[in-house]
Amino acid sequence: MKLRLLKRTTILFVCGATLASFAGVTPAQAASGPKVLKLLWSDEFAGKKGALPNPKVWGYDIGNSYGWGNSELEYYTQKPANISTDGKGHLLFTANRISDQSGTAVGTVAGTDQLLNICNECQFTSAKIKTSNKIGFLYGRLEARMKIPAGAGTWPAFWMLGADLLQGNPWPECGEIDVLESRGFMPEAAFGTLHGPSFVAGSGGGYGSTFNNQTSLADAFHTYAIEWKKNQIDFYVDDNLYFSATPKDVAPGRWVFNHEFFLILNLAMGGEFAGDIDPTLNKAQLAIDYVRFYSVNGVGTVLKH
Repeated sequence: MKLRLLKRTTILFVCGATLASFAGVTPAQAASGPKVLKLLWSDEFAGKKGALPNPKVWGYDIGNSYGWGNSELEYYTQKPANISTDGKGHLLFTANRISDQSGTAVGTVAGTDQLLNICNECQFTSAKIKTSNKIGFLYGRLEARMKIPAGAGTWPAFWMLGADLLQGNPWPECGEIDVLESRGFMPEAAFGTLHGPSFVAGSGGGYGSTFNNQTSLADAFHTYAIEWKKNQIDFYVDDNLYFSATPKDVAPGRWVFNHEFFLILNLAMGGEFAGDIDPTLNKAQLAIDYVRFYSVNGVGTVLKH
């Protein structure tokens, strides 16, 4: 989603009725056969109220993400006001408004004037955390139970980047797996997407699908997951399989997902994917109940650095 320095390009989405012709496998085929899950790692966010997430697991991206490629309008911090546990088993990402659409400072966020001097287009503070150089994952099932924010312009994301990015392999060569992205003006929709080199939608373009819920996903907690093995990734919402992808689906693009990835969670505001922010929205919150990683039928590895 946003660690890369390049601009997001068009996403090709595939909806359920036409999935087989594009993705090469039907959901029934992807889900067939026995499935044995073994929990290998989790973060249950059991910290005290106001505590930062576990530093042995999570690091931060700090700063103005407007210049990182997606024209977002938040400034990421490492402050409990933007990222902290609630004492009830949840990690809260909170976006707080610091300026209006004209760039005039508003609200009560400490240091707003200094932040706007650094980033005059930033309208919110927020947070982005990642497991890079701490924990990596290879194959298996990765899931998070989350309650996404409501409100036009919100852009929560649960996603992964190839760990070889850290050794200099650029995006999109490293690969990107977006387990869940949401657009605040479409609260009933969950987006799952793969990004890689020479995809049909252009360099770094996306190949993905949309899960359409009958009600707003912002009204309750839901579980978003992938099940990932060599040459196949399946996407789920509340254990409903809605999208499967294999190497032939992304051709002539290259499949760059058979190696270690690290995890990212963030709450962006505005930008090319989320669109305009509701000018009356002063606060938005993404709540994470847990993140868990399982092996599937013995396949799946946690790599600790």
